Amino acid sequence: MIGQLGRKMKVCINMLENSANIGPVIFARRLAGELEKIGVDIVGRQDRHDILLAFIRDSNIEYSRGGGAKIIQRLDGIYHNLDVDYNEKNSSIGETRREVDAVIYQSKFSKAMVNRYLGKVGKMSFVIPNGADSCEFRKENNGNDKVTFLCSARWRPDKRLDSIVEGFRFSNIPNSELIVLGAPDMKSDLDNVNYLGEISPSALSKYYSSADYFIHLAYNDSCPNSVIEALVSELPVICAESGGTKELVKGSGEVVLEDVLSFEPLCDKDIPFIDSREVADSLHRCMERKSSYEFPREDLYIGNCAKNYKMAFEKVLSYD
Repeated sequence: MIGQLGRKMKVCINMLENSANIGPVIFARRLAGELEKIGVDIVGRQDRHDILLAFIRDSNIEYSRGGGAKIIQRLDGIYHNLDVDYNEKNSSIGETRREVDAVIYQSKFSKAMVNRYLGKVGKMSFVIPNGADSCEFRKENNGNDKVTFLCSARWRPDKRLDSIVEGFRFSNIPNSELIVLGAPDMKSDLDNVNYLGEISPSALSKYYSSADYFIHLAYNDSCPNSVIEALVSELPVICAESGGTKELVKGSGEVVLEDVLSFEPLCDKDIPFIDSREVADSLHRCMERKSSYEFPREDLYIGNCAKNYKMAFEKVLSYD
């Protein structure tokens, strides 16, 4: 359709209207920059556009629809925490989902969770994980003889920093350290655990490039940017069995065995702690198998991610 008109595709991304340094906004900026490199014009809401890419929800779909645009919703997870009214929080997401032409999910887990809480819809859909810039996130020698484990998140109970720290403690790996990025929701008294607090997105890559391994034990993440960044940096990842993270890790790390998420809603206090022995065993296995892991992970490069998004846009535009 666009090629026949002899012009560039024009895409509006609603998340670019947000200035916060949170995962969806960071990814939206990365995606927009890469789409422009492959011939897609990124435009504002007031400009004519062929596609509105609606991250999570959008209350002004009719404006884009009135201009002839196709609407694609990008979804990661869904609210299902009993500490909040998750049905109310999900209602606007479900309303947007009913009105769009297609949905892009970040993972198969994401799609399953959304279908569980919002029901199945007969929409065209795609599963496209996030991506990161391989020029920004790359492996370098850390310049010391320490074994450095890294973890990074907006810490809250479901991210399970307690399971990470206690598993690291139990591993008792000689000459090792754990670097924690992000404001922690708990702290230990271990001398070799360093809490660095909030880090600017532009400064993150130096911590990945100097680490040896990455730990992410979140209970129900769909497609965490931090894990994408670690894998593109060629860091083996130790992840939880629950959630969508293991879909990303594949043959590039270790999965800590636990009871798999049942999709039922939980309170923060009921999120299970992972057995420290299981975490410690996974850290040791990761060190032993480091040379056998699958790298580089070109499937997670932001350039390839953008190409997949563009192909999805083209498919939606060609569908009458």
